[in-house]
Formats: sequence, structure tokens, C-alpha cells
Amino acid sequence: MNYIIDLNIIFDYYSNERRDLFPDSIKVLDTIFSSTSDNAYISSSSLDNLEFTKAQELKREYGFANKSILRGFIKDIISKFKIAKTPSYIELDYEDIEDSQVIASAKAINAKVLTRDNGMLEKYGDIAISPTNFLNNQSTKSNIDFANLKKQYFLYQSELEKEMDRVLNSAGYIMGSAVEKLERELEEYTKAKYAITCSSGTDALLLAMMALDIGKDDEVITTPFTFIATAETITFLKAKPVFVDIDEKTYNIDASKIEEKITPKTKAIMPVSLYGQPANMDEIQAIAHKHSLKVIIDGAQSFGSTFNGKTDSNLGDISTTSFFPAKPLGCFGDGGAIFTNNEELAIKMKQLRVHGQNKRYHHKYIGLGGRMDTLQCAIVGVKLKYYDKDLALRQEVAFKYSEKLKMKSEQLVLPFVDTLATSAFAQYSVRVKSRDEVQARLKEVGIPTAVHYPMPLHLQECFEYLEYKKGDFPISEKLSQEIMSLPMNPYLSDDEINYIVESL
Repeated sequence: MNYIIDLNIIFDYYSNERRDLFPDSIKVLDTIFSSTSDNAYISSSSLDNLEFTKAQELKREYGFANKSILRGFIKDIISKFKIAKTPSYIELDYEDIEDSQVIASAKAINAKVLTRDNGMLEKYGDIAISPTNFLNNQSTKSNIDFANLKKQYFLYQSELEKEMDRVLNSAGYIMGSAVEKLERELEEYTKAKYAITCSSGTDALLLAMMALDIGKDDEVITTPFTFIATAETITFLKAKPVFVDIDEKTYNIDASKIEEKITPKTKAIMPVSLYGQPANMDEIQAIAHKHSLKVIIDGAQSFGSTFNGKTDSNLGDISTTSFFPAKPLGCFGDGGAIFTNNEELAIKMKQLRVHGQNKRYHHKYIGLGGRMDTLQCAIVGVKLKYYDKDLALRQEVAFKYSEKLKMKSEQLVLPFVDTLATSAFAQYSVRVKSRDEVQARLKEVGIPTAVHYPMPLHLQECFEYLEYKKGDFPISEKLSQEIMSLPMNPYLSDDEINYIVESL
């Protein structure tokens, strides 16, 4: 929960005269300052009043407003509290303009206002909270957030707002300057020669296959244990997905079973970096080279992961990723990217994403409207600056889970990461018997879970025409009955991890 701290609480804390009079105010801010959640704000509308009130206090104490002390006080406040802007859609209450500004700031960031102002507490009881009630509520255990997207937004809020305002003020909503800027930054991060942003991870796969001229009667080898977009896009182009079962340890496509599925119609291999870990790319690349096949990596879940020291965005002929909000690197809507080291493919994919245009209103190919909008590019550009930190935190959370869980239970199968790979840990997924019962019990104690994925693709109704049957891919089928994802995000605290482990 975010909190906007009303000025009466701040001056209770910083004024020697008031500290003894209002001990709950002191306890409130001590609690917030000792937290790692970084969720304390001051409304921007309060800053002038903050400076004025402090200046008046200094005049009473010293006979003049000592500028050095005043400046130090303001710096200290700004170092401890984030600034919540007063939005343009404010509903002014002319009986108390300042209160209505503070309330508007709170609504903008989904916050409570911590205040001793009885008038505000009475009038805005759904938003305002007293120090006493705040302290009483600390003992109540709140539900754990599965992905904690709000935390990430508020962590980088000021930079995100700045970049979003820049886009909105420019009105360059499509193919604005932030698009090319992000593409250059993605190239630098991944070391791929070409990064092309696009409208989603699904469209990234479509554009990759379109660039390779995959179409009617072609075959693409992939895994049945993945999100439907992997095979759906193959079928959309009237090609045929050919499934290969997964490795029981990594859950990625079993490279040892690929060659037996290659036919004269095979055009490409599409491994999926499931849950954030790349497949065995050395073996897959060798098979592709031997049979003159292309490799398209579905890296929707794995941006920033590596195999043999290279990011999976810089492996294969083409690699793709998704910036769906819940992905390790996500935007605030749909978005994706395609990576390649082949200039000819890069040029073609750039043209395909704008309806096949090689210049305005001149169409070389049948393409699609596959652009990533400027606002989403600006958002990913901010998050990319901090991505190494967030990725390291994800891996740290996964390590803590594994260390604690392996000591707690022999009834779980924990994630396995190949020694040649690193994982982005889009999910932390364990295998457990009686999964539905376990999920229900965890839900009762405030722990959300998810299943990625409950039915392999070869058993989905939409793929009946492929004439696969139950038992064709036994490892995928077994896994789909046992797999369960625990809460995973960079901001899970040790207390939350311990609570999840003990509950599980």
C-alpha cells in the first residue's frame, strides 16, 4: 500500500515540541522508514506549505528563517519521501483546496493519506487513515502479490511519468523517437546486430516466420508444452506445427528427439525458452545446420537469459520476445521485439511490420500492422535501465525458494537450470501431486498460484486436425497435471518467501 503523509504527521515527527504530544505519528514514520517498500509520498501540492511552515518555525526559534537549516530540512524530506503529483483531473473542494489536492494525489497513486486532521478523516474516510488505525492494521497479514506490477511502477514512477509526458507532449504516438531509441538500446543490451520492436510477442513470431517465407504446407518443429501463440502462429500462416516432447528436467524441447521429426517439408525449428530458460541451443543449432533449417527462438519469457554466455536474443537465425506486462521486462500493454544478426532479414521484418511498405504507400510484401507504439517503447526504455538489477533480484528470489524448499519437502520437484544456461525466471514453477488441492489450500492462506500450462497443445480442440492423441507426448502430459507456479517477482521479501515455503 502507498501512503501520502499529511504535513501534520511530518511536523509531529520533525518538531521537538510535538514529538512527545503525538507518539503515534512517530511510530508511523519509524515503521515506514524501517520498511524496504519505498511507499511513502508527499503530495506536490504540499511542498510550498511544508517550506513555509518550517520557515515560520525557524523564525520563532531563531528570530529569522535560517536558510541553511531550511535547505537541509527540505533535502532530508525529499530524500525520505517520493513526490506524488497533483493530477490535472483534480476535483477541487473550495472549502479546503489543500485537502482536495492531497486527496487527488492519493487517488492518482492508489494511496491512503496518513493524517491527524479530523476533518479530512471524517470527510474522506475511505482514503484517509489515522496513525492509530495504521498501526493497528500492521498486524493484519495482507495477501501476497503474484507479479507485483504496482510495486515496479511506483519504484520507477517519476522516470516513467517523465518519459510518458514526453511522448504525450510530442504527439508522436506511432513510430516516434522513443521507438528507434529503444531499438538501439536493445541492440546494445543483447549484442544482437538488429532489434526490431513490434506489437506483441505473438506478432514477433509471425513476422519472423513471414520473413523466412514460411507458409502453406511447410512444417515447423516445436514443443507442445508452451503457450498457444507458439503453435497458433505457425497454423495462422497455414504451415504445420510438428510437436516434439520435452526434456523432463528443463521442460524445454528435447533436442535428442528433433531429428526423427524432420521431413522434406521441415522449414524451421522453434524452441521455446520456457519459464525463462533457453533450450539446449548447441544441439539445436547443430541439427539445424546439418539439415539446412532455420531456428526461430520463442523467447517470450526469457529476455536477458543466457546460453553459453550469449543472451537468447542473440541465438538462432531470429529470436523473439514479449513485453507483455507480466513478463520479466514488460510494458503497460502489448509489445514485443525481434532480434537477428542478418541484415536482409532485419530489413524485411521492418517492412513487414508496417504492412510490407518499403516506402510510404509502396508495398513490397503482404505485411501487417505490427508496430509497437511509442508510449510502450518509452516505458520499456525506462525499465531496461534497471533490468539487470531486477533480473538479479528474480534469480535471488528463485535461489531462496530452492534453498528453503529442498530442505522442507520431498514431495516437490524444483526448477532445474542447465549449467550452460541462466534463467530469467519469468515463473518459479514446481511439480506437486494433488495440485488442485494444494492450490486451494494456498489460496485460503492468501498465496496465489498459477498453472503454466494445464493442457499441452496437442490435446487442445483447435489442434484436433493434427490427429495427435493422448499418450503421444507423455512427459508434456504428465507435467501439465503437476506443474504449479508460485509467486515470482523481484520484490518478494524474505518474510513473504518464508511464509510461502512454510505454507506449502
